[in-house]
Amino acid sequence: MANDSKDAALRLSCMYVWADTTRISCESLAEKVKIKTKRHVLIVSAEGTGILHADGKEYLLEFGKCFVFQPNATIELFNQSEFQLFAFVAEFDLLRLRKRSAPPAVGLGDGEYHVQPFTQLLELVQRLYKKRVLSSEVEEYRNHLLFQEAIYMVLKAEQKEYEDETLRAVERTIEYIQASYSLDITHAKLAEMAGLSLRHYSRLFQKMTGKSPIDYLIQFRMDRAKHLLLTSGEPINEIASRIGFRDPFHFSRSFKQHTNVSPRLYVHLRKQNIRIASLQFLGELLTVGVKPVGAPAQLLEGGYFQDRIGGIEEIGQTVVTPYMDKLAALKPDAIITFDGHHYSSYAKIAPTLTISWSLPMFERFRQLAEWVGKQKEAEDWIHSYLEKAEASKCMLSKSLGQGHTVSFLWARGLPHSLQVYYDMKVFYQDLGFTAPEAVREVQQQAGHPFKADIPIEQLSSYIGDYVFVVVTKDWDSQQQYERLEQSEWWRELRAVKLGQVFKVSEDWLREDPFSMLGQMSGVVKRLGE
Repeated sequence: MANDSKDAALRLSCMYVWADTTRISCESLAEKVKIKTKRHVLIVSAEGTGILHADGKEYLLEFGKCFVFQPNATIELFNQSEFQLFAFVAEFDLLRLRKRSAPPAVGLGDGEYHVQPFTQLLELVQRLYKKRVLSSEVEEYRNHLLFQEAIYMVLKAEQKEYEDETLRAVERTIEYIQASYSLDITHAKLAEMAGLSLRHYSRLFQKMTGKSPIDYLIQFRMDRAKHLLLTSGEPINEIASRIGFRDPFHFSRSFKQHTNVSPRLYVHLRKQNIRIASLQFLGELLTVGVKPVGAPAQLLEGGYFQDRIGGIEEIGQTVVTPYMDKLAALKPDAIITFDGHHYSSYAKIAPTLTISWSLPMFERFRQLAEWVGKQKEAEDWIHSYLEKAEASKCMLSKSLGQGHTVSFLWARGLPHSLQVYYDMKVFYQDLGFTAPEAVREVQQQAGHPFKADIPIEQLSSYIGDYVFVVVTKDWDSQQQYERLEQSEWWRELRAVKLGQVFKVSEDWLREDPFSMLGQMSGVVKRLGE
């Protein structure tokens, strides 16, 4: 019953029924033709140029124009050229299918309609004109279908014009925000300006900008604040007032919420020769031309940027085991960490910034670059990297063909297990390699881990046509891997027999700009030759 009620609600409120089609012509310059009818009319201009007067309004009449007018409208056509003016006039009636008190859900108002493609509409009314003399009810039904197709095109044009005007109304509110961002602007006020309900306005605004109206306003204010902080030399309370914040403390909280740094630190990070201690993201900083004063050994050992780390002090063994005394002695201007590691301890030494490691690499890179005022450098690198990735992908596709699978392993856990990586950006995203089926099954699961320890006896189903294995350089790891290579089950693997297993260094585990480029080049060198 519920579905029946819903279907009933969607039924037509009215129907437009064709009555007749005539062709009118004005033979010469300044000739006038009057149209008198007690029905609705659809006028479609076919040839020539003229003026149409209807109930005190004037319209240009030429090829590509069509109009609808209500019954008893006063309509006159004037020819303004030396050539004939032709137009078709289709008369029709309104048949109400619901209660007479209810207005039609799809009404046609007086005026011009921009129908596309116009030639299709013209062809329909021409056919109606040619077939206007009926010999049977079947032919009348045929004309009814032709007219329904024509009127559908007009209704669709009306809907598009409404949608276009609605979008223009939303665009005007966006322009208002950009011009008046310092004023007291509310969601309700913006919707009222657009002449739309809150819900409809919000939906269209989100579609056009990717943000809610208030989020867009706040972001615009924050962007303006960034510009003023770097160029105006004004104190923070004046900048807060200029962008619409009465309370400077509220402004500072909002600024930090949206940028992860305070207004003062935002300016501080962009000064010349900033002293940053990097407990993570060393490769990213070096890529945009910022050399930290300190970094942990784990990062400094990165093989792909050894020529760039001269003068950087070692301030920890790993990214989570800092030397607090050495870090404090460096007196950094700012400290960068990840996932909040040691945040409270670092913050006692210098303003501390933290980025979530779970963010995609490019997103982490962009956030870091914005902090240090190097957005352009970061975007240039990303653009160049993606171009190289696409070129490498095409080259590998030509040399390898289609359908090959690739595995990425870390020889960690031997002799009982190895680590299988499910997420390797360079391999599975940038170069577009396909993983073995066992890996793909995990990749398709929401919230899957990026790697897992797989027992040796189950490992064969995770082995692809090509295998990259990270082996750390310590003696024990090297010995364990050599024993793996001598094992019977390993030697029976197809990839091993074909010489398609590649031993690589720990640098292949890193996810920074330098290392990713190095890994990509390494893949091309091994698989593309």
